[in-house]
Amino acid sequence: MDPSTLTTLAGQIVAILAPLMPFFSNATDAVATKVGEDVYEQVKHLYGVIHTRFAKEADNGKSSKVLQNFAEDPKEYAANLENKLLQILQADPNFASTLSQIYHSGPIQSIKVGEDAKFENTNFSNELDRGTQTIEAGDRPNFSGTTFNISPKKQPGK
Repeated sequence: MDPSTLTTLAGQIVAILAPLMPFFSNATDAVATKVGEDVYEQVKHLYGVIHTRFAKEADNGKSSKVLQNFAEDPKEYAANLENKLLQILQADPNFASTLSQIYHSGPIQSIKVGEDAKFENTNFSNELDRGTQTIEAGDRPNFSGTTFNISPKKQPGK
């Protein structure tokens, strides 16, 4: 990836993580429900991948400390994390590719149903133009009026 793409990716990753870090330190089922389980799980996965990669740095734990400081005070340490993340992305193309794939995977919208489930007039809509939408149905599901839509956000007046 070119340097400007890596810079953008590092900034986007930090921007995604920063507002949700307080939820990780107080992780409860209620918090996950409030944030949205799928979003929470995706961000938790993203953070875990970064945590694992930072722990592998041969810098006597400095990278891990940057991530820890960010987790404790995202507003104060966002710039530090972004700088450290950019350095590692530049040095490790495989890690850059992994984070890019996670970032660009989009949201996951899913419904899981059990026996005798009845679905009527259910609409999935995603204007990010990327993501996954699924329904997992058990025995004897009954669906009607269910729509899925992944498309770019419509411009006003068009």
